[in-house]
Amino acid sequence: MSFQDLEAGRPLGSSRELVNGKQEPTQFVASGIFQISTAVSTFQRLVNTLGTPKDTPELREKLHKTRLHIGQLVKDTSSKLKQASETDHRADVSVSTR
Repeated sequence: MSFQDLEAGRPLGSSRELVNGKQEPTQFVASGIFQISTAVSTFQRLVNTLGTPKDTPELREKLHKTRLHIGQLVKDTSSKLKQASETDHRADVSVSTR
């Protein structure tokens, strides 16, 4: 997997991160944070191009799509983080009640 794959929004596809065909919530969160970081770096690079001769309608469209993609990544990652936190909390409670 390359940075270009991540910038294009392709999900990470490592089979070792899968359990019963699904990605572990903690692995999903780690992957999501990496993808957010990469997308924000891309966004920053695009923003720095505004006002230069390379500023085109295509650039502005890519900026818009990247911003939307970052928002979706944050939403998905936040949801999985909450799920992982709840799973950990339930595991702690069941261990302490034994």
